[in-house]
Amino acid sequence: MDSTEQKLDQQFAQLQHHVGACHAEVLKCSTDDDQFEVEYERLVEAADELVEFEKTIPERIAEPKRKRSERIVVWSWRGQAGVGAGLIALTFAWDRSFGWLFLLVPHFVGTMAGCFHQKVDADRHLHCRKVAVGLHVVAVLVALVSLSLISLWFLPAIILGWMVVLGASMEDSETSGKARP
Repeated sequence: MDSTEQKLDQQFAQLQHHVGACHAEVLKCSTDDDQFEVEYERLVEAADELVEFEKTIPERIAEPKRKRSERIVVWSWRGQAGVGAGLIALTFAWDRSFGWLFLLVPHFVGTMAGCFHQKVDADRHLHCRKVAVGLHVVAVLVALVSLSLISLWFLPAIILGWMVVLGASMEDSETSGKARP
């Protein structure tokens, strides 16, 4: 059990103990007593607090993994934007054909846009990670084709890869705004 789960267990046990203590106070009072209503109100508030805490437990448990996924996703997009910028710079530095810019500029613009539009929530963080891995595959193909290490015949694979990554990213942005049942 990791530290997050231990902290949650401790908080949950404290809230349960508080509800139990409030219940014991209610049992000490008679129903005709004015103190009964005050103690009963405390019991209801403590029970409400416990129920609200219980509702947040799954999100709290998933939070460290979500944060890790968020770092992976954000740095994947930033890194690929840097690779795109580097490949564009190499095109100019090596006096290569500027025809490669038709491949590199959209890649760079797409990765830069992805740097700012990635929202990683608790429900979809693993899906966002998979999209980031797909981005790396596309970026490797872009780099290999633009450096003439593999044939230009891989261009359809790059286009298909970008369509998959873009579609999956747009699916993320559409579903993150909607409440899940």
